[in-house]
Order: sequence, then C-alpha cells, then structure tokens
Amino acid sequence: MVVVAIISILSMIAYPAYQDSVRKARRTDAHSGMMSMMLAQQKLRGNCPFYGQALGSANTCGASGSATTVKGSSASQEGYYSFALSNASGNSYTITATALGPQAQDTGCTSITLTVNASDPKGLKAPTGCW
Repeated sequence: MVVVAIISILSMIAYPAYQDSVRKARRTDAHSGMMSMMLAQQKLRGNCPFYGQALGSANTCGASGSATTVKGSSASQEGYYSFALSNASGNSYTITATALGPQAQDTGCTSITLTVNASDPKGLKAPTGCW
C-alpha cells in the first residue's frame, strides 16, 4: 500500500513536469517555421521594394507592403502553431506564431514573435523566455 502511495505521489509530480518539457520542445516547431519565413522574406526583398505582408503560394511584388505576398504556409510543419505576418514595409516586418491545440497550454508562450527591422536585422525575439 505504501508503494502505491509513493508511486502515485511521484506520478503527480513527474507527469506535469514531463508535459511541460514536451511543450518546450514543441516550440522548435515555431522557431524553425519563423526562421524559414525570415529567409523567404529576405529572398523576396532582394527582388521587391517591400517585405511581404501576406503568406501565399508564390512571391508577388505589390505596390506596397500590404499588397506584397511571400511564399509560405500559415501552419507550422508539425501543426502546433499558426503563422501571421504584420507591419511589413520596405525595411521591417513581424512574424507571429500562435500556439494551437495542446500547445496552447504553454503558458506565457502562446504567442511568439520575431520582428526584423533595419536596426535589428537578425530579429528581435519575444518573449525572450520562449526562444
């Protein structure tokens, strides 16, 4: 009986810690997708005066950032995040990854952003604890 009590206490501690570790590991799904999107934006910017404001099946160069599309998917490769672009201009853009499904339980990291601009071309990553 004592053994059963010890096992149940350990499982009450270990299982939530395991779930937390799994959620942290799944963040790489967002990171890799955002880095791929960042590369696609750089390729687009080489041929267009603006970064893409929307995701699509092909790169299109519009008359403004809001009319420019970058090739990319709005869903992460493993499906734990959805992506959106915003604030696109000639020198900056923001990528936001929003957690989906079980990943939405990742408290504090349900929305991860990467903002690229002229003063920080490598990207400003927020929240920092989610990277």
